[in-house]
Amino acid sequence: MENIKLITQDEIKKVLDMKTAMEAVDMVYAEQGSGRVLMPAKITLDTGETNDWPPYGGSYNAMPAYVGGDVDISGIKWVWGFNDNRAKGLPYIGGIIILNEPRTGEVLAVMDGSYITDVRTGASAGVAVKYLAKKDSSVAAVIGAGAQGRMVARALKEVCSLTELRIADLYPESAEKYAREMGEELGLAVRPFQSNEEACLGADVIVTCTTAHAVLVRREWVKKGCTVISLGSFPELDERIPEECDMLVVDSWAQNSHRGELKILVHEGKITDGDVDAELPEIAAGKKPGRQSDDQIICACIIGMGSTDIGTAGALYRKAFAGDDSVLTCSLRKSRGK
Repeated sequence: MENIKLITQDEIKKVLDMKTAMEAVDMVYAEQGSGRVLMPAKITLDTGETNDWPPYGGSYNAMPAYVGGDVDISGIKWVWGFNDNRAKGLPYIGGIIILNEPRTGEVLAVMDGSYITDVRTGASAGVAVKYLAKKDSSVAAVIGAGAQGRMVARALKEVCSLTELRIADLYPESAEKYAREMGEELGLAVRPFQSNEEACLGADVIVTCTTAHAVLVRREWVKKGCTVISLGSFPELDERIPEECDMLVVDSWAQNSHRGELKILVHEGKITDGDVDAELPEIAAGKKPGRQSDDQIICACIIGMGSTDIGTAGALYRKAFAGDDSVLTCSLRKSRGK
């Protein structure tokens, strides 16, 4: 146990940028779509986020996974989110990741999981846009100006030729700060909106990333050819969007069937697995197609999978902290069939 590496958030930030995260997430999706990932659905410990007791307003998720290929790593993420953290000056989400040697179970590293959670969430949206959005997508709307909303902006910059990024948030001052800071960082025109409707109308890509249990995007605001992405475990879309879209994509049906955007629709029998056109890993692995026409309205429900956390953390560990610089590059080359 004396050889366990303790890896801090500052150390991770120095070596994990959005481009690297998107490559890692894309690789994990391809491995998963090819049957080289083991991942039980996440387990939730609810301490008052949706239950009455205990009254702490939060929940924890345990997210184990094994990712094969060249990364070849096992691990688990223990992640939490608390509703009142904003008022306490704390981030809503926090977490740690434990990586294990898959042949012996020995612990290789204990890593900060908060930053990896945020960056891989944004990266997941970026990879979804890569496969599902129109090639000429130039206007994007992000609903939610928090840490993950910023990561989404960085990911969209990697895959889209954006001329305008729109931001809307429950707190107008947060949207204005986001627009000012992200505009400067990305060199983009970033416009704050007080109305979700105004932000969404005419957008090629719409991404929600909040902790709201509310309809943030209505069907009539979504134009033909738009890609609508709901990130995380909260229902944020008009139910007509997943019900009426031309293509419905999830990251994992096992998770989407009992939590997140589709939970209520599944419970009410309005959506079944037969309504899902593809899981994103199937598209990344080339087993199913992504967008097939510019007129399609595509809805992607991405809850977040432990495999992307463990795969991203594992590739980063092997490349930056264990001295194996070839792991991420080789894994990407293999997953893309080169």
